[in-house]
Amino acid sequence: KGDPIRYWRSLAADGQSPWSRSLLRNKRSITINMKHPEGLAIVRRLVEGADVLVENFRPGVLEKFQLGPDNFKDTNPGLIVARISGYGQTGPYRSRPGFASATEGEGGLRFVNGFPG
Repeated sequence: KGDPIRYWRSLAADGQSPWSRSLLRNKRSITINMKHPEGLAIVRRLVEGADVLVENFRPGVLEKFQLGPDNFKDTNPGLIVARISGYGQTGPYRSRPGFASATEGEGGLRFVNGFPG
């Protein structure tokens, strides 16, 4: 079935949600188990040929896997790394895992956005 977002909310005649059309347009995905050496090797090969790496782990997780920006300085010196985390890269909550619903709730956005209750 692919990414679950394809089936969230109301569906069009082809079975896809309008939301998925806006978020998944032209997206190609693979699943990689980064806890196995073969998976890490795949990620390294992909990053060595990439222009941009976007990650959304808690701070330090990419480095734990030896996939931080410093690991690619020789093989991909022009690599741009964008880091996205629920609570930022610094500060008291930096090590907390964060997802949209949690950070929206904590920041107050859920109060002004969505449905009552």
